Amino acid sequence: MSGRARRFLIFTLRGDRYAMNVSDLAEVMEPPPTFPIPKAPKTFLGVMNFHGAPLPVLDLASFFHGDPPESTGRILILDHKIGSLALRIDTVERIISDIRGLQIQQQDEGSYARQSIMFNAEKIPLLAIDLLMAELEDEIRTGGGKSESFTEVKAEKG
Repeated sequence: MSGRARRFLIFTLRGDRYAMNVSDLAEVMEPPPTFPIPKAPKTFLGVMNFHGAPLPVLDLASFFHGDPPESTGRILILDHKIGSLALRIDTVERIISDIRGLQIQQQDEGSYARQSIMFNAEKIPLLAIDLLMAELEDEIRTGGGKSESFTEVKAEKG
């Protein structure tokens, strides 16, 4: 490690905990009004105004689990270097740092997490934003849905 500790945001989706690198985020905010996106997949809440620019909002729980989208919760704005996208999540729990001896483990392939972190004796999947973005691009390009939900893959991996 480069001497600079990585920080992780712990958040929830339908009662499950997930983590993501804070460096992948530009902002965390309350859900703003959204406007429909014609022909967008059902997992998108719509488009929001983010500092004068339109930004699509993906309901992450709906994308992972197939649940109906919700407009409450929190919005995570991805860093513009990753892509122009906002993610709706249920709750933000905390930010933790790996300087405390946080264990990062490899995770089985087949989900939106290549690694997990051990925090308070709990294994929390670390969201791989590049996998999520690739899946979204493919879904939008083909106009279809995912072949299996994140929960189905997670259950198969046990």
